[in-house]
Amino acid sequence: MQNISNILILIRKFIKKHKLYANLHALVVSMVLTVLLMQAGSLFLFDYIPDHLSIIHKAYQDQSVWKLGVSQLESNFDKKNEIFNRLNETQSEFEDGLYIWAKNQKDTKLDVSYKNLLSARADFAMARVHGETKQQLIDKGQAVIHAYNNFVSTAEKDVIIKQSLVSLLQLLCLVLVFCTAACIMLQSWNILIHRLGKVIASVPKDLLLTESNKKFEDEFELLEKLTSGMAARLEGIQVETKWINKTSAEKMRKMILAQDFLLKLTKLIGSSGLSEATLKKTLYSLERTLGVSNVALVFSDKGSRISAQRALFSSYMPLTFDEQMFDETNQHQLVNQETKLIRGECVQCVTVPLPSPSGWLGILLLETEANHYFEDAELQLFEVTAQMLALSMGFQAKEQESRRVALLEERAVIARELHDSLAQSLSYMKFQMARLQTNFSTQLIDTGAEVIVNDMREGLDNAYRELRELLTTFRVRMDVRGLDHVLEEAIEEFSQRSSLTITLDNRLQECRLSVNEEFHLLHVVREALSNIVRHSGAEKVTIALVLQSSGDIVVTIDDDGKGISFDKAKPHHYGLAIMTERALCLGGTIEILPRRLGGTRVRLLFHPE
Repeated sequence: MQNISNILILIRKFIKKHKLYANLHALVVSMVLTVLLMQAGSLFLFDYIPDHLSIIHKAYQDQSVWKLGVSQLESNFDKKNEIFNRLNETQSEFEDGLYIWAKNQKDTKLDVSYKNLLSARADFAMARVHGETKQQLIDKGQAVIHAYNNFVSTAEKDVIIKQSLVSLLQLLCLVLVFCTAACIMLQSWNILIHRLGKVIASVPKDLLLTESNKKFEDEFELLEKLTSGMAARLEGIQVETKWINKTSAEKMRKMILAQDFLLKLTKLIGSSGLSEATLKKTLYSLERTLGVSNVALVFSDKGSRISAQRALFSSYMPLTFDEQMFDETNQHQLVNQETKLIRGECVQCVTVPLPSPSGWLGILLLETEANHYFEDAELQLFEVTAQMLALSMGFQAKEQESRRVALLEERAVIARELHDSLAQSLSYMKFQMARLQTNFSTQLIDTGAEVIVNDMREGLDNAYRELRELLTTFRVRMDVRGLDHVLEEAIEEFSQRSSLTITLDNRLQECRLSVNEEFHLLHVVREALSNIVRHSGAEKVTIALVLQSSGDIVVTIDDDGKGISFDKAKPHHYGLAIMTERALCLGGTIEILPRRLGGTRVRLLFHPE
C-alpha cells in the first residue's frame, strides 16, 4: 500500500507540473478506451450472434421434422410408430450444446421459450405413451410446432435487441470519439495557435522580424529560435546589468572616498594650515583615493616659500618631472594627461597647475601605469585638490606677506621716530661737542678736561654709528623669495662695502622658519658682518646654517681676523647686546668665541617653532 501511495503522489506531482501534457494524454486515453469499447461491442456481436443463428437454424430444422411428422400422422396414422421413432431422434439432439446455451440465457425470454418447447415435446411424448387418439396426437404435435415458432421468434427478437444495443453503444462510442477528437482539436488550437501566438507576439519585434525571414519546419522550431535569441539577449542584458551594478558600486565607492578625502583635506588645511607634513599627508591620501603609484607637488619659484624642498611626494621622487611643465605658454588646458616612456617602461602622467594671480605656484602631478583609466570624477577630484591647494597656498602667502609688511611698517615707524628724534639729538650733541673742542681747546688742556671731552665725543660717535646701523637694520626688507635671497643680498652688500670674501653654506632646505625667526636670524648675521667689517680686519668670512638631527638650528659666522680685542663688560658695545637680545627672542643662545687658528666665531643656537 505504501508503494501504491508513493506512486500516486508521484503521478499527482507529475500532473501538476505537466498539466497540458496530462490533459492531452487523458483525451487520447479516453479516445482509445472508447475505440476499445466499440471493438468490444463488435466482438460481443461476433461471439453472440453466431450462436443465435445456429440455434435458430437448428430450431428451423427440428421444426421441419416435426411438421413433416405431424403431416404424415394426419395422412398415414398407421405408420405412427415409425414416425414416433423419427421424432424421438430429435429428442436427443434437443438436449445438445445449442439448446443448453438457449436454456442458460436468463437475461432474455429465450429460456422461457425453451421451457415451453420442452414442455410441448414432453406433452407429445406423454400423449404417445398414454395412447391418446390421433387428433390429440396431432394437436400435441401442432403445439410442438407452435412452440418452435415461439422459440425461433424469441431468438430472432433477442438477436435484434442485442444488435440494437450494440449499435447504440457503438453510436455512443462514436459520438464520444468525435467529442474527444474535437476536444483534442480545440486544445491543440488553444495551445498551438492561440497561446503559442501570444508567446510569439510577445517577442521583441526586431528579433521577430529577423527570425521571420528564415524558413522553419514548424512553429516550435521558430519558438525555439526565438527563445534562444531572447535567452542570449537576456544573458547579455544580465551581464550588462551586472557590469553596470558593479560599475555603479565602484563609482559610489570612489565618490565616497573622494568626499571623505575632500572633507579631511578641508579640516586639515583649516586646522593646521599648509606645511610640509600637511602636504605629505594630503599627497599620500590622494594617492590611496585615486589608486595611483605616486602623487607629487612640484614647486615653482613663486611657490618655493611653502617648502624648502623642490618637490614633495607620496612614494618617490616624480619620474616624469620636466622643467618645461612650468612653461605656461605651452600648456593651455588645465588638466594635461599623457604617457611617457621612462627607463623602458610606459608611465602615465597627469598634471594640474596651481594657479595664482602672479603665475603658477607649482604643479600637482600623479604617475601610474599606462593602462590605468581615469574617470571624469577622478580627474575633477584631482583638479579640485589642486585648486584648493593653490587657494590655501595663496592665502597663506598673503597672510605671511601681510604679517611681514606689518612688521616692516612697524620697524619703519620706529626707524623714522629714531631718525627724527634720537638721531637728530645725537647729531646736535656731536656738533656742540665739536664747537666746545674748537672754542675752548686751550682751557680744556689747561684744566685736564680734554680727555673727558674726547671720551664723550668718541662715545657720541659710537652711539651715532650704532644708531645708524640700527636704522639700516630696521629698513631692511625681507624678499618674498625667502631667506636665501635676503642673505645673498646682505652678503653682496657687505662685500661691496669692504674687501671681504664671504661664503654662504645654507643647509636649511628641510626647515621652514617663521617671519620673526627669519628677521632675527638675518639681523644677527648682519650685525656679525658689521662687527667683522669694523673691528676684525678679516679677509674671509664663512657663514654656515645647519639643521641638526635634534631639530635645532646652528648659525656659525667665522672670520680670519685678529680676534676678540674688546672688553665685553664695556657698556658701549651695542652690537653684542643687540645680537644677544635677538638670540633671546629666538629662544636660543649666542656665543662669541676665539678660533684656534685665529679669528672669531659667532655661534647662534636656537630651536625653530
